[in-house]
Amino acid sequence: MNSRPDHEAACRLAGTVVHGRGIGKLVGMPTANLELPPGTPLPPVGVYLTRVLLEGRELQGVTNIGARPTVDRDPEVTVETHILNFDGDLYGKRLEIWLYTRLRSPRRFPDFSLLLEQIRRDCDAAREFFGIRLSPSPLFMDPERHLATLSGREVTLSPKEFDLLYLLYSNPDTTFTQERLYEAVWHQPANGWCHPVENTVFQIRKRLRDHPEGQNLIRTVPRYGYRFGG
Repeated sequence: MNSRPDHEAACRLAGTVVHGRGIGKLVGMPTANLELPPGTPLPPVGVYLTRVLLEGRELQGVTNIGARPTVDRDPEVTVETHILNFDGDLYGKRLEIWLYTRLRSPRRFPDFSLLLEQIRRDCDAAREFFGIRLSPSPLFMDPERHLATLSGREVTLSPKEFDLLYLLYSNPDTTFTQERLYEAVWHQPANGWCHPVENTVFQIRKRLRDHPEGQNLIRTVPRYGYRFGG
């Protein structure tokens, strides 16, 4: 567990996770939609660095308080938290969140790809704030420049290959099902269609075959999916 930041939390919220519209998982960033008790006071709308308490487990994440202008025109203010390095079913569970630094105001992006880039930057800011370090790996990925290097040597990846590998790379403790990877990378429901995931993993491994240190970057979990192995 990481030590608590020197900063004091600006606000604490607690409630039950309820079903949202499921848009978050279709851009690779599933969120816990928090239903609060009536009359709960909220801080100003915006995106916050967040510490999360879930069933006695302390996690970190990014919370959006406000509407979702890129996703829909619904003016309703919601509280939605993306938990770093976590992929599990939270519906019906009680969640407590502490809001720390306010990163930015909500804004509308022209398309999901730009929204995803911003969310990635938000998550990087959360890792830096909470002192979270990814496990040492010969792989380095920079989503803003669409750059992947392995032991200093650049690896050429297609957009889908980069997004799939980056999702695994940035969540090293999480095993993803093929369905979850499809929805996150292709931005649409899987409906049992996972062949593109298998093919993309094959292509990534093919591109890495000339890099001995990259042979096990993607590990297959039999009858389930994939996880990062670097």
